[in-house]
Amino acid sequence: MKKLYKIFFVSLTFSLLLSACIQDEPLGIEADILEVTIPDLSADVQYGATTIKPNRGNNRINIWVSDDYAVGLLSPEFVLTRGATIYPLSGTTLDFSNEQEQKYTVTSECGSWEREYTVVVRPRFVLTADEDGDGRTRTFSFENFQEFEGNFHFHEFYEESSGRKDFIWDSGNLGFALTNTNAPAESYPTFSTSAGKIGSAVQLVTRSTGAFGAMVGMPIASGNLFLGSFNVSQALSAPLQATQFGVPFVMGEPLRLEFWYKFQGGNFTVNGVEQPDFPHIYAVLFEPEVIDGETVLLNGANVLTAANIISAAELDPSQVIRSDNIEIAEFSHGSIPFVLREGKTIDAQKLANGDYYITIVFASSYRGQFFEGFAGSTLIVDEVTLITR
Repeated sequence: MKKLYKIFFVSLTFSLLLSACIQDEPLGIEADILEVTIPDLSADVQYGATTIKPNRGNNRINIWVSDDYAVGLLSPEFVLTRGATIYPLSGTTLDFSNEQEQKYTVTSECGSWEREYTVVVRPRFVLTADEDGDGRTRTFSFENFQEFEGNFHFHEFYEESSGRKDFIWDSGNLGFALTNTNAPAESYPTFSTSAGKIGSAVQLVTRSTGAFGAMVGMPIASGNLFLGSFNVSQALSAPLQATQFGVPFVMGEPLRLEFWYKFQGGNFTVNGVEQPDFPHIYAVLFEPEVIDGETVLLNGANVLTAANIISAAELDPSQVIRSDNIEIAEFSHGSIPFVLREGKTIDAQKLANGDYYITIVFASSYRGQFFEGFAGSTLIVDEVTLITR
């Protein structure tokens, strides 16, 4: 009898274990849009990638089209996180004319989580001269910023014209959010400060990324701000490719970049050698490649070395004025000329067509893209003026 009982007990235990092993997976809790495509738009109408992959945590999706394209009824299609659903349904035809914002709600598989996305189809942004200027300059004062439209609290900077917000500036803040999702805006590497040359300015601080950053070989995050976009999906696997530099440009030939700045930095050690940290400030004019109908921008690996660069301006680190106390220091004026690359010329017709792109980059650590720098290096930049012929 005891033997039969033992056999029954072992059989029951095995059955329970087997049942536990084959039970269904927990229902998904993510409610994200992973990809957006619009079959109605051909590659020669849509600018950038035809398959848009929104950054995780970003609730705003801009889709750029050519200036002369008459936007109307479109039927976006979505790829979602596992088991999630979207309303309106993927493929639903909606009116996107006149930059109408269409709202989509994504619900997780488990039904407990929702996220609302805003999708807008807009004429591509083109950098032009100041509306009230002489047609030769464009000034960036960094007065316009807002908290990120998503799960985190960092600042986003934008330009405004005719009541429209153009988020042409980006930073690596979304990548830093991976190390501290609840950080306040002023704890990120890039944020707005009221202590500008005139009004507000952008403040860039090289931050320690803590234990997580050290584990993945990225011990610091340089504060940065640039014309272009940051793709957080590549932040860990291919960090240099995560930064996509450049916006279309229709002004005259760039002559120089002027700005006001303050910098305070320290020393850091690389391969046993101690060296001072400096900011990195530069601008690049280039003609992007077009591969399979898609515009290929510069990235962190080639932004100063690519063969398709036309001209560039770069601040010499030896000319940087360092402050012992940035809070009481006076602003210094910087002016760096654009220099044509060897064998390059500027085509006036391409300028007029917006075939050239430009980026302007500010970073609190000179080698920040390689995760080298002094944690605490601080750069404040304001009243940036791009001067053209």
